[in-house]
Amino acid sequence: MPETDAHRRARILVMLGSLESDRAALEALSLLAGRTPAEILGMFVEDIELLSLAELPIAREYCLLTHVERHLQAPDIERQFRIQARAAQQALAEIASRRGSSLSFRTVRGITTTLLREALAETDLMLFGSARGTLRMPGGFTRGTTGLRSRQPVAVVFDGSDPAQRAFQIALQIAQNKAVPLTVILTAGDPEQLSTLADKAIRQAGTRSLHLVKLVQPAWQDVLAQVRVQRCAALVVAITAELLQEENLGRLRNELNCPAILVK
Repeated sequence: MPETDAHRRARILVMLGSLESDRAALEALSLLAGRTPAEILGMFVEDIELLSLAELPIAREYCLLTHVERHLQAPDIERQFRIQARAAQQALAEIASRRGSSLSFRTVRGITTTLLREALAETDLMLFGSARGTLRMPGGFTRGTTGLRSRQPVAVVFDGSDPAQRAFQIALQIAQNKAVPLTVILTAGDPEQLSTLADKAIRQAGTRSLHLVKLVQPAWQDVLAQVRVQRCAALVVAITAELLQEENLGRLRNELNCPAILVK
């Protein structure tokens, strides 16, 4: 876990808002919570942009079971929000109880990326699922899950900074089963720094084998492209000023197909 004040527990915020992607984020949480005393903060987001879409005359809902199409209205979306929020809260409560963590939960309405950036100020670590289709997290979100079983890799972005080293430790914890590949995306300002970064990552991993990806001055879309190409089950990344830019948070939310874990 990230370093925290000695008098309080680490704060883990889980941003929820879609049943499919929420499941993957909850699976990642189940692997993190319990290792260190933690306070779990659940935040269900009612996306105001989705509500605005439902108010358009052209908005339609199509049922795959009945093959019936009907006009989609805002009250329908709000009802689904309430159902999903209750399911998310129950799932979080189960994890918190099983791991001995405290839990608080709230529902907020707004633009997801804006809420994400604001919420980062009150947490040590944040998890959220992708707005896109999400690959299943290794291990499965089931009662008694203890480790990763899938061969999908866990990825971490590493530039050698202190926050990146904390993110590296979180990635090692998620990929606790050594059969799970661990991809380290090395990012540096020039090629000469990459060898030093690689040595640093290998030392920090100990006996753990790594797959190293080397990028020089990458844009965020280059990093995320590597995660997609390798079909990673989760991405761990340190919070930086660059990441907090609205455009990059939007990319992280909308261009991945796996959960993201943001570490201070």
